[in-house]
Amino acid sequence: MGQKNGFDPNDPIGNLRKARDATLDAWAKAMIDLVNTETFARWIGATLDSYLIASAPLQNLINTSMKTSLARLNLPSRDELTTLARRVTNIEMRLDDIEIKIDQLMHALRTQTPVIVEMLTEQLEQNRQEGVELNGMEQRLAALDHKADQMLQLIERLQQAALEQAEAAQKRRKAPRPLQPPEPETPTPEEVKEDHAIEGF
Repeated sequence: MGQKNGFDPNDPIGNLRKARDATLDAWAKAMIDLVNTETFARWIGATLDSYLIASAPLQNLINTSMKTSLARLNLPSRDELTTLARRVTNIEMRLDDIEIKIDQLMHALRTQTPVIVEMLTEQLEQNRQEGVELNGMEQRLAALDHKADQMLQLIERLQQAALEQAEAAQKRRKAPRPLQPPEPETPTPEEVKEDHAIEGF
């Protein structure tokens, strides 16, 4: 009968272990039931509030003493360490963002490098062709300049010849003309009739 209930008189240590486990299970169940009650929650809250209110002046005194002691020892305070930790965290986050952006840029460069090289090659070829065209245009412009110079020289020669002809004509106008004997006057028809009449007599 005792063996059916789990009690073995030949194993006292095992019986003690079983009694311990049963006691712990009972206490655990009782404590869980107690903790889950609203009365226990209110009691714990009131106890913590009383502790915090009572320990607040002492905590402030301890903080002030620690700050003074750390300042005298030239050591950072807790607030300074917290601020430094926040700054370090922000710097780490920014470094992570920069690293991600650099990785994205490197990936974009690796993918776009062939396209960029092809575009640069096409641009260089186009520039070379434009350079050849510019050389041809420069030669044409030089030929046109030469022809324009020739035309200007021809115009200057024509103007010079026209000026010389005008000066010669002006000199001829100003030169005195030689005196010529007066030409015999041509008789009028009436005078011719009178002469014939006189000769008839």
